[in-house]
Amino acid sequence: METLTRERRPARAARLRTAFTGADGNARLTATTGLILLVLLPIEGLTLLSLHSFLSLHMLIGVALIPPVALKLGSTFYRFFRYYTGSAIFREKGPPQLVMRILVAPALVASTIGLFGSGVALMLLEHPNSLVFAIHKVSFIIWLGAIGIHVLAYLHHLPRLAVADWVRGKQEAAGGRLRRRAVAASLLAGGGVAFVALPVVAAWHR
Repeated sequence: METLTRERRPARAARLRTAFTGADGNARLTATTGLILLVLLPIEGLTLLSLHSFLSLHMLIGVALIPPVALKLGSTFYRFFRYYTGSAIFREKGPPQLVMRILVAPALVASTIGLFGSGVALMLLEHPNSLVFAIHKVSFIIWLGAIGIHVLAYLHHLPRLAVADWVRGKQEAAGGRLRRRAVAASLLAGGGVAFVALPVVAAWHR
């Protein structure tokens, strides 16, 4: 019994490494979250057409996006970390394009953090703050340009990589179930965050 337990633990650890820390698993997780955000972010953008009418929806969708956005940033950061710390499997896959790596990625990460961070701050502040609002607005402008370039650069990779984790049967990618659970957990967490934020959003209409 003890021997079987010891054998199962390394096997489970190996599956976890393949699912989340391997280069292929990391790429598929990044692609899946990216594809989901590619659907959800435009919905948030539509609320900007009449922000006065859809302010509550804008805030709720915004906070619901935080967990999947965090998952996407985490998987991307992990790839960069492993590549620049000399991981052979990540080195073999190679770095992102030079322009994306040096200019677009830093702008996208910084503007994403600025956009969501300032958005949450605006929700929590009792009175509108001009500085925080300015950060939110500038972050959005930078983010919009950076995300546009990012999508154009990687869109052709997304379907192939993301679908690999949702194909059942013999062709299912290794660790796909664990990555699907991680993505589902981020979406459920987003729904939970939005639910918790309901009183804060309601306070804006009092």
